[in-house]
Amino acid sequence: MDRTIIEKQEFPIAAMAVKLIIPALLLFLVSQDTSAQSIPHSRNLPKFMGREVTITEPETDADGFFPKGPASICIEEQCYTAPREFGRFPAVELVQVEKDMPALLFSAATGGVSGWRIHFALLRPGRGKNLDDLFLSETSVSNQSQHAFWNDSAISDAPIFVTADYIFGPDEGHYGEHRYIISAYVRKPSSNVDDLYYYLVDRYMTARRYDLDAKADILSSEKQEILARLGRVKAEAEPRQQAPR
Repeated sequence: MDRTIIEKQEFPIAAMAVKLIIPALLLFLVSQDTSAQSIPHSRNLPKFMGREVTITEPETDADGFFPKGPASICIEEQCYTAPREFGRFPAVELVQVEKDMPALLFSAATGGVSGWRIHFALLRPGRGKNLDDLFLSETSVSNQSQHAFWNDSAISDAPIFVTADYIFGPDEGHYGEHRYIISAYVRKPSSNVDDLYYYLVDRYMTARRYDLDAKADILSSEKQEILARLGRVKAEAEPRQQAPR
């Protein structure tokens, strides 16, 4: 994390030096305070169906590690605000949920130095002033994680969202080799809501240990197992869905 550090220096106690130093210091402090404020920005963000996308990132504490509020995203007048502690590193990418149905994958992180959490929301225009989050199951992960969208028509017509998040085991350091929890989310109908949303449908712990610092690709290594398990979950669910009620 880059931080501006002002080291103490000894200056001659002379009137001219004081006149030069104090205005410069005041100018520096003012510029730092201005840059820390919550400022909406739309640069380098993808447009959504021709509409402007704006992200607002909150200011941080004096050390620059912890946000003073949540990050938010707006598609013109409709907005979504992350949970309170998720205010750092907000980012967005376009996801094609269906042929004519794009969505925005929004992420924001908590504060932290060596470890933090990342929150995901898959957003579409909703009702009123709110964007609709297609993730109805909790999808937050740690900074030692991977995530991806996969397309597999045998499992779902919509992309499958998968995550891998580390588990702290015995005799393990914070970073290094760990086993990982794999979570798979599939877009499904429900009698409780009108639209299709993403739900957690399968989760397991890997038998292998992986080291992200060594550039391990956990999801690719586990992909065959993940899809096989999702296939079994779908086959188990189909008879119940077809049974008369």
